[in-house]
Amino acid sequence: MVREPVAEPPPVAADPVPAELPPVMAPEPVTPPPSAIASMPVPPDAPAPVPAPSLPTSSAAMIPWIETKQFTVDLFPNWTKTEGDKEWSLGAVTVDVPAITSRLDQLIASLNEDQWEIKMVVPLEKSLTYHEHQKVVRAGSRREPEAVLGAFGLGWAAGTTASLLVVCQRTEWLEAADYRARIDARNAKLAGVQRERDRGLALDHNAAVNAKITAAQTILDDLKTHGVKVKKSGFLRGEKFVVDGAEFANRTEAESALRARMGELEADLAALPRQLKAMP
Repeated sequence: MVREPVAEPPPVAADPVPAELPPVMAPEPVTPPPSAIASMPVPPDAPAPVPAPSLPTSSAAMIPWIETKQFTVDLFPNWTKTEGDKEWSLGAVTVDVPAITSRLDQLIASLNEDQWEIKMVVPLEKSLTYHEHQKVVRAGSRREPEAVLGAFGLGWAAGTTASLLVVCQRTEWLEAADYRARIDARNAKLAGVQRERDRGLALDHNAAVNAKITAAQTILDDLKTHGVKVKKSGFLRGEKFVVDGAEFANRTEAESALRARMGELEADLAALPRQLKAMP
C-alpha cells in the first residue's frame, strides 16, 4: 500500500518580546487656588487617647462608715445696760459681733481639719427681760391702810441667738475587718447601755417587792404578838375588837378575821419572793 503523506500543521508564531517599558512616574501634586483652600472644611482634631482605668490594688471592697456627732456652740452676746436716772433705766443691748465671728472661724477650722460636714444647725434662742415702772402709793391712815394705786411705764424684752446646736457627719471608707470591728464595738456599747437600763429597772422592781415583803412581815408579826386588840369608845365606853385596823362588834368575828388576815399575809410572804428579778 502506498501511504499518503500527512500534512503537518503550520508553525505557530511566538509572542514578540516586548520592548523595555518606560518607568511609571508619580503624578505631580496639584495646588488648589487660595479661594478654594479658604472654602474647604477643616477636619476636627482627633480626640486624645483615653488612658486605661487603673485596676484596684486589693480585691477587698471598701465599706462606707457614717459617723455623726453633735455639739453646741455658745454665742451668747455681751449684754450691757446703760443706766438712766434714778426712776427709769431702759438700757440697751449690745451684741459682740467680732467675738461671735471669731468663734465661728474656730469652729470652721476645726471641722475642716477633721473633714466634718455640717448637716444641720439649730439656733437656740434666749431673751433678756427688764421690768421697769413707777408705783403710785397712797399713804395709809388710821382708817385706810397703805395701798398701791397703779403703775406707769412698761418693761422691755430683747431676744437673740444664745447658742447653736450643730450636727455634723463624715464618711470613712473601711476594710471589711475594720468595719466588722466597729460594728461589734457599737453593738457591745449598746448592749452595755441596755444592760445598765435593765439593771436599774430590776433594782427599782426589787426594791418595791422588798418593801411589800417588809410591810407584810411587820403586820404579821404584830398580829401574832397582839392578836385581837380591844378598843373602848363612846359615852358608854363600849368595846370594839380591832384586827389590822378593821373594827368588829364581837370577839368571834374578830378572831375569824384575824385568822383570815394572817393567812393572806403568809400567802403574800410566800409569793412575793418569787417576784424578785435576777440582776443582769
